[in-house]
Amino acid sequence: MQASPGRYSVRRPSPASEHYEELPAAGADVSREPLFASAVGRLARDSLVEEVSVTPKPGLVDRDNSGAHRDMDYSVFIASARALEPYFAAFAREGAARRGMRPADIFDEVRPTGIAAEAAMFAATGGVNTHKGLIFSLGILSAAAGVLAKEGELTAPRLCAFAARMTEGLLERDLGARNRPGECGPPTKGERLYREHGIRGVRGEAAGGFGTVRALGLPMLRRLSAAYPDRRNEVLLAVLLWLMTRVTDTNVVGRHDFRKLEFVQNGAARALFLGGPFTEAGMLHIRRMDRDFISLNISPGGSADLLAVTIFLEKLERRGSPLTTPKRMSPG
Repeated sequence: MQASPGRYSVRRPSPASEHYEELPAAGADVSREPLFASAVGRLARDSLVEEVSVTPKPGLVDRDNSGAHRDMDYSVFIASARALEPYFAAFAREGAARRGMRPADIFDEVRPTGIAAEAAMFAATGGVNTHKGLIFSLGILSAAAGVLAKEGELTAPRLCAFAARMTEGLLERDLGARNRPGECGPPTKGERLYREHGIRGVRGEAAGGFGTVRALGLPMLRRLSAAYPDRRNEVLLAVLLWLMTRVTDTNVVGRHDFRKLEFVQNGAARALFLGGPFTEAGMLHIRRMDRDFISLNISPGGSADLLAVTIFLEKLERRGSPLTTPKRMSPG
């Protein structure tokens, strides 16, 4: 599943500039739906690029280093994001084509697209899992956008509520079903964490309508964007830290244990107490966290994935409303 471990030459291009996509208006004629789906694919790609471009992210791949990873770097993530763009567009097209179906049936119908997207990701990265969790999360939300585009504005509450309906019962079907007699093979990491500790992971986030993103990620992004309209990198880094204080990160617990999770959460809380990326003391602490996480092999990838979900929902809200021109976030 992974490329041979080794040292990569980390490229440091500037973060992707904001792409203000002009989505067809909600309620637009069906003939414009391919344009809509393509725009959703680009927004998903841009969300992946923007997440990995946030720097410095403790233990995570960014423009400075590869974090607690030896099999991937910034350029690998960019290649993966580009390869996945047409699949997110396909999710949106397939959602639009299945309006009127039960949401759970729509999920079953689009699941093969997720499998194909994973294959494309592995082909683009040389076998490295860069975005498997986000294929699931952004794929569901892209399909939801396709379904809901003709029914009004694409707001985060509507998209997340539909995602919850799409994944209703999925957690037990995917992670609990192997409790039945006759199942063979060792449990996956997700199955083990769910059975032993009740950790719901990415499936639980989707089934809960991405509650962490709605309750924490998006409100913090809006609040900080208003306060620091010209400091996008620092705003997103602060949102990541807030997510790290709350998320039961399956990447951390799966690699290590709950003590390391507490270490991550306390470190993020301390960084925020010091002012986060908006103060010199806060930034010094964040860079110290990065060094510590790398040395301890800690990668809070679950929190990073929820940051990407937060960014994607923000982009859909800002550009997916029935407007003739994209709207920028106002500081007021």
